[in-house]
Amino acid sequence: MKRQKEWICVRQRAGPLVKECRAIRPRLSRHDGPYVRSEKNKILRPPRDSSVCRTPTDRIELLLALFGFDGYSYVLEWPDETRPTDFASLRARFAKLIKYLRAQLGREFDYLYRFECLHGLGHYHIHITVSYNDIPPVAMEYYCKEFGDGITVEWGKPLLLNPHDSYRRTAVYLTKEAKDGLKIPVSSKAWGCSRSLRQRLPLPEHFGSDSGVIEFPERPRACGRCTVDNAFGHYHYGWYIKQDPRHFV
Repeated sequence: MKRQKEWICVRQRAGPLVKECRAIRPRLSRHDGPYVRSEKNKILRPPRDSSVCRTPTDRIELLLALFGFDGYSYVLEWPDETRPTDFASLRARFAKLIKYLRAQLGREFDYLYRFECLHGLGHYHIHITVSYNDIPPVAMEYYCKEFGDGITVEWGKPLLLNPHDSYRRTAVYLTKEAKDGLKIPVSSKAWGCSRSLRQRLPLPEHFGSDSGVIEFPERPRACGRCTVDNAFGHYHYGWYIKQDPRHFV
C-alpha cells in the first residue's frame, strides 16, 4: 500500500509570482478547550496571505501578477462638470471607454480595474492596470482625450515600483476601501478584469510531500516567508517573484 505523504502542499503560479504553502493541519474537536482550539487555529487560519484565492486581495494579487513586469497603473477621473453622479453611470461610462480602447487597438487587451469614491479624491474615480505594451502612458492620455467625456488620466506608474516591490502592495491598496452602500452599493462588484486576463490564471497545484521546505530560486527579485509551528501542527508559507529575464542583477 502506497504511503501517504505527510505534508499537504498547494502551489499557485501567476506570471513571475509563485506562492506556496505546506502544512500538517490538525483537526478541531468538540472536546478541545480554549487553549487547544486557539493553538490549532493558528495552523488552520494562518496570519499571512494565502497561496490560493482565499480573499479578494489574494485574487487581485494573482491577476496583477499576470501582467508580469509590464503592468502600468492609471487613475481615471472627471472634472466636476462631467463627473458621474451615481454608480450606474460610472459603470456605464467605463464600459464605453473599454469598448473604445478595444476599437483603437483593434483587438482585445488585458486590464484590471477598481471603482472607488470614498477615500483620497472624495469622488468617483477608477484605478486601471494594463500592460505597457498595450497602452503606454502617452497612448492612454491620447486615447482618453480623443474619447471625450471629460475623462482625465493621472500619469501612469509601473505596477512594480522598485526591485523589492510586490503585487501584494497594489492588491492591498485596491481593496482597502469598503463599500458604503450608497456611493458604492454593497451588492455591486467594485472591481473586475477582462475575461482574457482571468482565463490566463493557472489552476493551483495540489500535491503531497515528505518535506515542509519551500524552495526558492537562488536570487529572486522579491520574496517572503511565514512559519507557524506548535504542538498541534505546522504551516509554512512562502512567495517569491522571479527575476525579469530581460535584465541582469
